[in-house]
Amino acid sequence: MQDKFDPVKRFNERASVYDEDICKIIPGYDALHSNTLHLLETSLGEDAFLLVAGVGTGNETIAAALRNPGWRVTGFDVAENMIKTATAKIEKHGISSKVELIQGVLDDVLQESFDAATALLVMHFIPYADKLSFLKGINLRLKPGGMLVSADFTCDRDSYEFETFERAWEEYMLATTDKKDVDERLWHTRNDLDILSHKETLDHLRRAGFTNTRLFWKSLIFSAYISEKEDL
Repeated sequence: MQDKFDPVKRFNERASVYDEDICKIIPGYDALHSNTLHLLETSLGEDAFLLVAGVGTGNETIAAALRNPGWRVTGFDVAENMIKTATAKIEKHGISSKVELIQGVLDDVLQESFDAATALLVMHFIPYADKLSFLKGINLRLKPGGMLVSADFTCDRDSYEFETFERAWEEYMLATTDKKDVDERLWHTRNDLDILSHKETLDHLRRAGFTNTRLFWKSLIFSAYISEKEDL
């Protein structure tokens, strides 16, 4: 019997190994982040204000700040150890003056008028009943026309696609990870995560006030989208 999944506990425990492990878990992880940054850089101005949901160990935030000297970034994460790791990296790079990190949830972000937000590999950890509220909260904090880049597990669990892609994902992980750890991740994915299908993802984004949603990256059962806040 597995213990009830606790994302705060999980990511506090994994903060020290996250950078080493994540590419072994997410096929194309580096490409996802590279593509996201290129999309932001070709769409935003030189003085953009960026919100990063699930800042993790800070690599996404640091890359955005270093490559774009005029940008300001606010990031949040529920896990204290992730924030500590990210803070140390940011201080080492000397960019603390333009990066704010918040340990907490979206409701703890009091700023508004962000030009863009990212939520990469975050929303599948949010219970189904809270996903729409999370997206609406991001929408509220964006300027009209502001961008959202999101990426998550995305598949219909009962589909042939999920069955075949999950098997391929398992083989990907087994190339670098012990079978016991892979089995634990698969169990966790099947039992702890509320995964949306592609259709449900589009519907949630539309209902949250986003428009012009486009799929820009896909790797097996992981998908990434870019949307804009509807300018009413």
